[in-house]
Amino acid sequence: MKRKKKKEFSSLPNHQSYKPEHFRPFLYFSCHKSKSRGFRFRYECEGPSHGGLPGASSEKNRRTYPTVKINNYVGHARVEVQLVTHTDPPRVHAHSLVGRHCTEKGTCTLDIGPNDLTASFSNLGILHVTKKGVIEILCRRLRDEKKRQKGGAHCQLTEPEEVACLKEAKELGRVMDLNIVRLKFTAYLQDSNGGFTRALKPVVSNPIYDSKSPNASNLKITRMDKSCGSVLGGDEIFLLCDKVQKDDIEIRFYEEEDEGGWEAFGDFSPTDVHKQYAIVFKTPPYHCTEIERPVSVYLQLKRKKAGDRSDPKQFTYIPQPIDKEEVLRKKQKPLPHFEDWRDGRGPGRQSFGGGGSRGGGGGGGGRHHKLSDNFNNK
Repeated sequence: MKRKKKKEFSSLPNHQSYKPEHFRPFLYFSCHKSKSRGFRFRYECEGPSHGGLPGASSEKNRRTYPTVKINNYVGHARVEVQLVTHTDPPRVHAHSLVGRHCTEKGTCTLDIGPNDLTASFSNLGILHVTKKGVIEILCRRLRDEKKRQKGGAHCQLTEPEEVACLKEAKELGRVMDLNIVRLKFTAYLQDSNGGFTRALKPVVSNPIYDSKSPNASNLKITRMDKSCGSVLGGDEIFLLCDKVQKDDIEIRFYEEEDEGGWEAFGDFSPTDVHKQYAIVFKTPPYHCTEIERPVSVYLQLKRKKAGDRSDPKQFTYIPQPIDKEEVLRKKQKPLPHFEDWRDGRGPGRQSFGGGGSRGGGGGGGGRHHKLSDNFNNK
């Protein structure tokens, strides 16, 4: 009697094959990411911030904080969080994290496990560095990063590596936006010697904007003097909005994906943005100018750099106006071989006794009397 072969991995769904990575430890955001707006970066002279960086779902009576968790792992771990740029790939940032569990290097660490593998950072502040200190701080952090890659803080860098770090710091400092940061979380698991050296793949938060920067406010269209225009575009519209930056704003017209996915942008220059609260622009043409009835689309404000957008407003494209006189003229256009009939003459006939209809009638009468006389003479 043959023994039935025991089925392996019976707990997996039928459609899912076994893959080792399904059971590897990994780090992920546990419900609460960081809030993008409404938090102020503070200079050292201003003192600590009032309350830590809130989570995205934080409310007045229910505070949440940036939280990550390790899955598929049991044991001790260490989670480190640092500031990085909002660009991809993320690079080290000149600003520092301050608060509980934070170090002089501008990072914060939290030991977790073995039972609860959730790390919640409830008292994070962001220290705003002055412009003159950017390159020095970046160079120091790039050196630390290089040493960690080589094996740890005890490693020494060669002279070419030192020069490369300084060069990279200068290039990075020139393009770095000091008003935007992101949080980068890295988890380290214990090795066989008890050290936290086994790094998991990092996770990075959404961008966090300094509340005192021009781009910190949410985009909002307050009012427009028109909500419809020609399908050919070119209509001038006055738009009132919350504070925007003239070099970092555009007006996007679009249709939803299920309606074709069309988009176009309003035409204006930085000089058409008035006091950061009003924009005068011209509408773009609709992608199909031969419409027979009004078509509704949407428009919204959009930041060029960050990509965030305002709530949309509806805009209606109106068909081209019909020229009634032109249509009537085309309908009444005479055909060439009917010209003789229009003049009161049949084809091949000539009028007598004058060019007019009345003269033609007289000529016809004279001809009638002459024919009668000839008949009588016979």
